[in-house]
Amino acid sequence: MDVQLKRGTGLPGGGYRYGASQRAASPPRAVSHLRNAADAKGTTHDGGRFRSLLSRQRPRLARADSSFRALIARRNELIAQCVQDRLPVTRIAAALGVSAWVVRTAAGDAAGLPPSGISRQSRLGQLEGIAGELAEGDAERLGYEAERQALVADAHRDGVLDVFELASLTGLTPEHIRKMTRGTRKAS
Repeated sequence: MDVQLKRGTGLPGGGYRYGASQRAASPPRAVSHLRNAADAKGTTHDGGRFRSLLSRQRPRLARADSSFRALIARRNELIAQCVQDRLPVTRIAAALGVSAWVVRTAAGDAAGLPPSGISRQSRLGQLEGIAGELAEGDAERLGYEAERQALVADAHRDGVLDVFELASLTGLTPEHIRKMTRGTRKAS
């Protein structure tokens, strides 16, 4: 079987489309059935809606991940400063809602930092504030991931995008897409 990547001139927004030459000539039965049903309703199910939603969703998830990593870095710097100011590890862990092991790991080598001279109460307030920001950032990130998973499952179930197109649109590997879509049945 001749497998190749083809420049997707027929796809909205261009892009590459994976497919074998035989499959490219005639769409799978499920896809042609969906297209016929969609044409009868006056709408199209060519995957354009999914491509658009996934292409808009990907940068939002990337921004959420990036801001979450920045919050983790700020938290770790604050932990190191608190350890240098001789705030007990158990109080730091309680203020953040994490284990003492996480605090010790994040503190690293805090010996190089000068004492800040800030009171313990204000440090605990800062720790609680960053813990709240982390919870909000994590909830946002997990929401975007759930949205991506739902879009991938719907596109796979409708049979309008194959695993390789979904991988390209989401930035995940085809193996990860297969794991995400395991248990979803394609429409027939």
